[in-house]
Amino acid sequence: MAESGDFEMFGAPAAKEHDEKSDEQFREQMKRAQKARKQLQKEEGKARSNDDKLAQIIVQFLSQQGGTGTDLFLLISRCVAQDIPSELIIAVLSLVDRKASEEIENIIKEAKQDAALVVPAYKDVHTLNPAQKKAIDDWIKNITIAAAHKPHRTLDSVLVKSVSASGELVHEISAPFVQLSAFIMRNYLAMQETNVDVKKLRDFMENVYFRIIQDLEEMMQGQKVIESTEEA
Repeated sequence: MAESGDFEMFGAPAAKEHDEKSDEQFREQMKRAQKARKQLQKEEGKARSNDDKLAQIIVQFLSQQGGTGTDLFLLISRCVAQDIPSELIIAVLSLVDRKASEEIENIIKEAKQDAALVVPAYKDVHTLNPAQKKAIDDWIKNITIAAAHKPHRTLDSVLVKSVSASGELVHEISAPFVQLSAFIMRNYLAMQETNVDVKKLRDFMENVYFRIIQDLEEMMQGQKVIESTEEA
């Protein structure tokens, strides 16, 4: 964040404002400002760290894919370009990549403390055996918790807004993110010698993300209600 932004957001009150406040109020305000600055810097540091880890995981992951890695690379690149959080992309890759799985476990331990979503079980893919269903459920659970870790950014990046030919505002789930998730799920099932049409997997993942988005929106709306009640 630029220094001018830091000053505007966290700078000391103007002299006139300070005169109207008691010293105790002023000190309390500055404490909150410093705490907010440190938290923001902490979050920015984590974001850079996760982005670096994501880049390393992607390079290693794609090097193991051989000739099948091109499509995945393009999809991952488009997800990154859409500013989809690193945690979410790592969570998606974790189904088939050991390094991503290890990394998402570390992220999830911290994210769980802030997650407010009820993680549902998805049983829509009926052809899977119990072990496969559990693996998919655990995978979606991790994706859900990662999504709730940064709800604003998840909504802004995964929920794509566009204007239709009739001029209406349309909301759609990011196609590259859905496709990437479907391809990863397909690769996992292929390793299990189970073949499922990728279109079915794409429809399945789109439904999963719609439900996650709905829960995120309800969670954010609930937070706004609580905040407005506290301010009243």
